[in-house]
Amino acid sequence: MEEISPFSTTVYSAGRTRLVKLSLPLAELPRELAKNLRPVSPGEVYNGPAAKGEQKAADPDVLALTAKVDGRRLMGYAETITLTGKRSAAQLDLSAASGNRQAMDHIAGAFAGMGYAVERQCYKDRKADKECNIVARRAGQPGGKAILIIGHMDSVGYENAGADDNASGSAGVLEMAKVLSGYRSDHDLIFIAANGEENGLTGSYACVKKMKASGELARVAWVINMDMIAWNRDGVIEIETNKEFSALADWVGEQARLYTRLQPHIAMPAWGSDHVPFLEAGIPTYLSIEHWDDHTPCYHQACDKLETLSWDYASDIVRLNLAVVAGKTRLTPLKL
Repeated sequence: MEEISPFSTTVYSAGRTRLVKLSLPLAELPRELAKNLRPVSPGEVYNGPAAKGEQKAADPDVLALTAKVDGRRLMGYAETITLTGKRSAAQLDLSAASGNRQAMDHIAGAFAGMGYAVERQCYKDRKADKECNIVARRAGQPGGKAILIIGHMDSVGYENAGADDNASGSAGVLEMAKVLSGYRSDHDLIFIAANGEENGLTGSYACVKKMKASGELARVAWVINMDMIAWNRDGVIEIETNKEFSALADWVGEQARLYTRLQPHIAMPAWGSDHVPFLEAGIPTYLSIEHWDDHTPCYHQACDKLETLSWDYASDIVRLNLAVVAGKTRLTPLKL
């Protein structure tokens, strides 16, 4: 925003959403500035409370599902990821000693321990290793669609930091996988700990490209992204998507009111996290993120530590996203 201020006037500012009017054509801006801007019409922009639909009764089966979320376990996942060291995927060395590599290894092991089929979806060769997403899958009924849950595991690179951004979101992916490991689903379930989010969404763009080439992307019916889910004081969650999926976002808001204590706000259009490549591919997708008017003051700083976070708030976001999964596929508890 500071860099483009000589060439623009801000006409809308709310939460994560900024709309600016340029004083010269986009093509005449320096390339490094232009690449971070997206032309939109005012009708695509909204940031405020989700619409209130007809009041409904909570489903007992969904309540039983969301009750399985364990805030202490969620915090434990985030702690292990945070304490791997420096998790930036921009490091020149992704050897076994790096925090990024350790995070990959830990998450892959956690998924495997839950019984999922695990893939290292590698997309970039580095000096000592490869930069990879960690993908876990469980097949549903033959001919069914797929639901994909994603959150990035990399950070901007401070030592044992990045707890909120985004050890919290990747821990949320693990917690959803843990809870859903006790259920059979009509749809395939795909869980992704994405890499390289802080470097231009490189992991999620590579994921979309690989899934499109294999034909798997055509089976993905819904995508849920978790990024920065654990710092908040006002109980508001932002549900971010693009205008064409605003009805989905409002429905997600209804689930928040039914199954959590969260106050749902809608943010449009989408930017800056792993939901964007899936939205660009035309797949119904939303980001669940802490309220940007009250987001962590340690954003992208070394003070982004575990002790600053609220695991009750993060647990409610995980409950919301589990309720969304339950609303999009039939879940049957596995017999012990």
